[in-house]
Amino acid sequence: MSKNSKDRLIRILIGYVGLYPTLLIVLTLLKPITQGLSLPVVVLIETIILVPLTQLVSFPLASWVIERLSRKE
Repeated sequence: MSKNSKDRLIRILIGYVGLYPTLLIVLTLLKPITQGLSLPVVVLIETIILVPLTQLVSFPLASWVIERLSRKE
């Protein structure tokens, strides 16, 4: 596998590892607040919260975890 392909796969893995738990937590916490709202409004509220949270916290943390795990191999 070429280095470019491997780097892309690692970025995809970081996306999954960073996004899934963050999305699950945010959706669970916001459910009581967004329950009666229309879908476009719910998506807007969740996006406003999720984008900065994933970019500033989740993805860097996932990257760090995956880097640590890959060093042990």
